[in-house]
Amino acid sequence: MYWTKRHVLICNASHCASKGANDVAGRMRLEIIRRKLDAQILINNCGTIDLCDIGPNIVVYPDNVILSGVKLKDVSRVADYLAGGEVPHDLVLNRTTPAEEVRRAFYAEVVAMVNPNETMFAAAAAGHGFDAIWIAEQARRGFIARKPDAEGVLRISVTSKARTRYGV
Repeated sequence: MYWTKRHVLICNASHCASKGANDVAGRMRLEIIRRKLDAQILINNCGTIDLCDIGPNIVVYPDNVILSGVKLKDVSRVADYLAGGEVPHDLVLNRTTPAEEVRRAFYAEVVAMVNPNETMFAAAAAGHGFDAIWIAEQARRGFIARKPDAEGVLRISVTSKARTRYGV
C-alpha cells in the first residue's frame, strides 16, 4: 500500500470488464487526480475478487469496504467517500446485502442436494436468478467442481471455498 491513506482495487476481470469496470477505473483515476488526492489514494486494477456477477466491484483498504455494481454515475460519490466523506451505503456489499443472501441461499440449496447433476444444478441456479454464464464463472473461480461419477454422469459439488464464504 506504500504510504497512501487508502488503497483502492478495481476489479477488471472479464465479467466486471464487460459491465464497464475499465471505464469506472479510468474515470476514478482522473477524479482522484483532479482532486489532487493521488498522493493519498492509490488506485489499482486487480483480477477477480469473486463477485463479478454483481460488478463492477471496488475494494477499499484499510477500510475493508467492498463497493458493488459501481457505475460511471457513481464515481463522484465514491471519490467523495475516498476523500473522507460518507460511505455510499447503497453500493456497499457485505454478508447481509441482498446479493450475498441470494448466493448464500443458492449454495445452501445445492449443498442440501444429494449428488446434483448439471441439470439439477442449473435448475437451482435459475431459481435464484443465475444463468449458464454465471455457472461457468463459478466453476472457473473455484466455487464449484464438476466430476463424473461411476456411470459417467457429471456431478456438481460445492467446494470448500464456497462453503466457507457462504457458511454452508
